[in-house]
Amino acid sequence: MVATSSPFVLVGGGQAARWIVMTLRAQGHDGPIVWISEERHLPYERPPLSKGVLLGATAADSIGLFTEQAFAALDVDWRPGLRVEAVERGARCVRTVDGQRIGYSRLFLATGGRARALPGVAAHPRIHTLRTIDDALALRGQLDNAAHVLVLGGGWIGLEVAASARSLGRKVTLLEAAPRLCQRSVAPVLSEYLRELHVGHGVDLRLGSQVVELLADDRGVEVRLQGGERLRGDLLVAGIGLQPNTELAEGAGLATDNGILVDACCRTSDPDIFAAGDVANALRADGSRSRLESWDNAQRMGATAARAALGLAPEAADSGPAWFWSDQYDENLQVLGTPAAALRVVERSNAARRQRIVYFCTSRRIEAVAAINGGREIKVARKWMSQGAFPQLDDLQNPALDVAKLPCATAG
Repeated sequence: MVATSSPFVLVGGGQAARWIVMTLRAQGHDGPIVWISEERHLPYERPPLSKGVLLGATAADSIGLFTEQAFAALDVDWRPGLRVEAVERGARCVRTVDGQRIGYSRLFLATGGRARALPGVAAHPRIHTLRTIDDALALRGQLDNAAHVLVLGGGWIGLEVAASARSLGRKVTLLEAAPRLCQRSVAPVLSEYLRELHVGHGVDLRLGSQVVELLADDRGVEVRLQGGERLRGDLLVAGIGLQPNTELAEGAGLATDNGILVDACCRTSDPDIFAAGDVANALRADGSRSRLESWDNAQRMGATAARAALGLAPEAADSGPAWFWSDQYDENLQVLGTPAAALRVVERSNAARRQRIVYFCTSRRIEAVAAINGGREIKVARKWMSQGAFPQLDDLQNPALDVAKLPCATAG
């Protein structure tokens, strides 16, 4: 265990930060922890922002990551609404915007990211991004009086906002520059499913649409597409990606490249500074690097960073396949692993249960699974993947067979 007179300092207020603090305390660290968050709210879940909060089905004050009692039990020096403007590595301290210098023995950067802004477009009340509670409440307030919503971007945030707006009865036009939805994160078979889902719910979906001009005024927002077509809506939501908040790391001279570079145990180029969550670009077991934006990855990296800072046995953050989910309309989509175009696609569908399971396989191994309304199948696949187990493909495609009881071979 680390013995130190200076506190552990944590910058950030999301899922990764939560797991850093919880793991530190669970592993017996009883020293001081200074937890600094630029947001004024207690740490909260982000997934409900584009779904339950926008729909009005989930109160913003109900999505906290802790009860008041659980948060108090962590015994941290919590400093909300405070921005850290610099890390002074030589002095082993962080400097806040109000001039405080807070020393650290270990520093954790869980600074996440911010919604990518539209280039060359001035801020306007009718142009929205969605990343925080305040963003969600501002958008929700305008949705109440909107007839037509423009969504720019066909990634997960854009699709979830489109689904919520359609569920509220609003006309939705979704503009995506790429030829398919979620092109960077899912295989073509899933992109086509998402296209069918949204078109089936009445979304005016425009793939391959390049916006060349965007104008906003008190009455609404107008976009001009390449080719000259103009579309007007009451508001516009831009879901064009996440910009990792690497400024503190860059200013401190830490190695960065599409995020803060960390090793498999979340150490940065400074051995006393760790990074986790959406901001961290991690070294994977196969030697590659990736920066993942998911609840599951933030949880794993937070726990890994805390253990490493305490000098405990390494526990690599990529000890299992990546996993994320999205709820759109009344459909649940889960993806386990990384679907790749070169993998063989095996489908298992059950129309009565509104299920569609897509397995991505090599000749002897399941590498990834995507499931529509198939949470049980995801759990079974996770076990197979961890054990190197592989069922017969004919069995896998047969929805009449119980997936949990399929006989499996083990890859040699």
